[in-house]
Amino acid sequence: MMGDMVGRRPRELRPDQSMRGQHRFMSAADGTERFVDVYAPAYSEEPLPVILAPHPITWTADEDYHGGLPGLKRDYHPGWYGLADRYGALVVMPHGHHRHEDLCSLASREQIQDMIQILDNLMVFGYAVDPGRVYACGLSMGGQEALVAAGRHPERFAAICAFNPIVDLAAWYDDLASSSHPDILAFGTARRVALEVGGTPDSVPAEYEERGAMAYVEGLSLVPTLLFWSELDSVVPRQLERHAARLYHRVKSMRATAPIAEYNHTTIHGLAQFGEDVRWRLHEWCDYELALQWLLMHRRPSLDLWEQEGRAS
Repeated sequence: MMGDMVGRRPRELRPDQSMRGQHRFMSAADGTERFVDVYAPAYSEEPLPVILAPHPITWTADEDYHGGLPGLKRDYHPGWYGLADRYGALVVMPHGHHRHEDLCSLASREQIQDMIQILDNLMVFGYAVDPGRVYACGLSMGGQEALVAAGRHPERFAAICAFNPIVDLAAWYDDLASSSHPDILAFGTARRVALEVGGTPDSVPAEYEERGAMAYVEGLSLVPTLLFWSELDSVVPRQLERHAARLYHRVKSMRATAPIAEYNHTTIHGLAQFGEDVRWRLHEWCDYELALQWLLMHRRPSLDLWEQEGRAS
């Protein structure tokens, strides 16, 4: 899996039998035209489970599907490639709904509303959906949006998974603003975040809070959740103090009615030294197939049972 780090050559790709459809819809949030890619099994007569898969920041949905940004090896970031047909599921990939910065939606209200609207539109698009098996999964910003969507709409999701997620957007902005990493400086990431959100954390604190999973821990306590993170992540640092691990402990402290698990993936890569280049790549590591296997074990309770659990919590 970590071929890019340990020097293995990428494996040959098996042919992808998944069927891809791109659909247009008018966002109910603001009336703009938006797009979503849906990958489906080549053949199925049964209602299908759904994986809602928002993309990472600066990545397109197509890049997230096919293996990440140019230069990443397939063994390192296999993407969603081929998984729809292999596992008999719909992989649903919104193109995103940003306010200012392209590919930088950062869990905007419009993006989260679109994600739920897309779920409602799948039958209109012609897909047979199992409503008890709807999941969300993503990397980085995609993980952020999976968490926020499920936290705001826990009744819609059977389980969620997030890899190296942005949980505390204000803390992440502060880390970006003080970073000396040349790639972060060259890209102007902190400036782009501020433009997208509408200001800095000091000027619009409520906007940052609304886009972070910590604001929705009650909802997340009702949804089975799996978090992958690394304390050596240099793109979203302080995963232990401000992001995934902190969210895990906060949800656990609520005596969550649904299971939540976290895994520090630092040690699985077989490396003794973590230079800056490797720490950057630690952030981009994810295994969507592993996540999918875990997600598909879960089914959302009936609505009546879910409402009873929500009241009891």
